[in-house]
Amino acid sequence: MSDFYYFDLPGGVTLRIMSTRTSKLPAREHLYYSGLAIAYVLIVFVGFARTYYLKGFFGTPHLSWIFHLHGVVFTAWILFFVFQTALVAAGRTDVHRRIGWAGAVFAVGIVVFGGLLTVHAVRAGYFIGRPRMPLLLINGVIDLLLFSLFFGLGLVLRRRKEIHRRLMVLAMLAVLIPAFARLPIPPSMIGWAIFAASFAGLTYDALSTKRIYVTNLIGVLLINMSSPLRFMIADTRAWQKLTEWLVR
Repeated sequence: MSDFYYFDLPGGVTLRIMSTRTSKLPAREHLYYSGLAIAYVLIVFVGFARTYYLKGFFGTPHLSWIFHLHGVVFTAWILFFVFQTALVAAGRTDVHRRIGWAGAVFAVGIVVFGGLLTVHAVRAGYFIGRPRMPLLLINGVIDLLLFSLFFGLGLVLRRRKEIHRRLMVLAMLAVLIPAFARLPIPPSMIGWAIFAASFAGLTYDALSTKRIYVTNLIGVLLINMSSPLRFMIADTRAWQKLTEWLVR
């Protein structure tokens, strides 16, 4: 949308200036999405503090270059998500759209380096006799598939703002699952933490907009239904053989 401002100049000349109008998010939406972005940053930092961000203080094992490369790309993606959220909250949707292409670049990096890191971690785990490597592999595959699905749809539907926002939140949540798994909470609570985080969007919609977006509902179901599916696939002989073939 654009506004026109008129100024009368000497000689009976009227100057018309067009200004791009931006719309800020309502205060309630601003608090919700900004709060989500901050919460996601904290989850990532706490989840990976021991093994990455603060590993020097905890004396955890040395990481190979692929871990550091993935860590840089993933951290950059998190910060980009926060920055984009802040732009929308401030009403600078023009800048938000202009730099949106960078998000697509980060998304490709997340999928590529995430896939490479998953294969590397599974191979390393097999060599030292770590158990449940088929589960580690399927976790990585499903996380990246969910992220690609949500982000891809969000890109296609970027002009439908409400759906676009929710798809991007779902995409972020999909790649945060490994961070949830590393939080200092009992293992039995990890699934509940992911459920609570995904259900927050449905709760917000029901309380603030008095409606449930089908996109959000399906996304939440996919994220949570994938949890038991991971264990079922990992326990099949076919997947175990595939994992063994992959590490040869």
